[in-house]
Amino acid sequence: MIKRIAIYDMDGTIVDSSHRYRTILTDQGERIDIGYWRDNQHLAMLDGLLPLANKFWDDLDDPECYTIIATARVMNDPDWEFLNTKLGMPDYVISRTRDDQQSGSTLKINGLIECFKTANINLAMMTDVVFYEDNVQYLKAVCDYFNIRGEYIPSKQGH
Repeated sequence: MIKRIAIYDMDGTIVDSSHRYRTILTDQGERIDIGYWRDNQHLAMLDGLLPLANKFWDDLDDPECYTIIATARVMNDPDWEFLNTKLGMPDYVISRTRDDQQSGSTLKINGLIECFKTANINLAMMTDVVFYEDNVQYLKAVCDYFNIRGEYIPSKQGH
């Protein structure tokens, strides 16, 4: 029986993809260089694991924990291969579709709404729900929306 939920962002939280990450300055401030990210998406198998991956694995092994990855990545074949061979497959994955332009927080909120509906999860029945995220705006928006606990994971990829 599911008693708790663990939601993990990927990049900068449990996965080190910094070798294919850079930022640019725009009128809105410093932002991820999406073009550079997409040009290097084929290098996903070279991504590394961060220390929080150990907690992720513990949650995957816990039959009372429903484990979710909520990423703003567009998941391509190398990303799925990375999940299957290096990180581990969670109970549910939320990711961006190729032409999706919505904000990361909206993407994750809408994805979690769908996840909870699909898995028939009632948050009020959970003993603990925690969201691990390196983007403080995404963290606040998701935690405020669902009234859940968040853990900020400092990283250089949290744009």
